[in-house]
Amino acid sequence: MKDLLELLEAMAGKKGEVESPHDLFLDMTDRVVKVASKTFGCKTDEVAILMVTSDGKHLRFAAPRKFANLGTIPVTKRDSIAVNILGKKTGEAINSVPLVKHVAFFETVKLREKMVPIQKMVTVPILYKGDAVGVAQVSRKGETPTSAGADFTARDVGQIQEFFEAVAVHLVSALPAKF
Repeated sequence: MKDLLELLEAMAGKKGEVESPHDLFLDMTDRVVKVASKTFGCKTDEVAILMVTSDGKHLRFAAPRKFANLGTIPVTKRDSIAVNILGKKTGEAINSVPLVKHVAFFETVKLREKMVPIQKMVTVPILYKGDAVGVAQVSRKGETPTSAGADFTARDVGQIQEFFEAVAVHLVSALPAKF
């Protein structure tokens, strides 16, 4: 974790020197996803980072990178798990995602050779100085809940929350002016 934080700090320090602060930010979120997937025993396409847009009206994907330009989720969207967590500022585990009404559009985007549905997911707010500036999701995909792996626990929620709180300062410092 220390290596990741040092790398993010160095990358964020280059924000004023790079041609595209937007690409720098997405590169940083890619690094976060790689470490998070190893830390939490999942694939990189099972970690998502959404940040509040510059106008504060939407959540926009920063990872997976393929989602970054696909659209946004209004922060008023009631059937969005991410929006609900953003508002509550408290993480939660859902071990039966297909049974919960949620925005499923992004699940239809092909990230693997074969599309696999999200079965289980932890969603946590990304908090910076007490404000929710985004949301992180760590999921388990599979054809069935059993094939997706073990259920997430309250301990998992706490560990994932701690991880994203640690990287929040660097993500916020590198966030492009127009995101």
